[in-house]
Amino acid sequence: MSKRKNTLIVTFVMAFLATALALPLLSAFGVPSFNVVLVALFGEGSVWALVLTLLLILSVTLGVGKVIKSST
Repeated sequence: MSKRKNTLIVTFVMAFLATALALPLLSAFGVPSFNVVLVALFGEGSVWALVLTLLLILSVTLGVGKVIKSST
């Protein structure tokens, strides 16, 4: 396997483990979920909540891609 492929696999596994460990911990501390925050900000069924979510996903994806590209 190439070094780039190994880096991508390790990054994916680390992100999965971090999410699996962090979300239950945050929930135990009483931090509201993203859904609760979106409903409080925009109301039930708002299109703007979807737009904000898509923008956040896009920015995280581009940021992670930039970091991976700069490290290889």
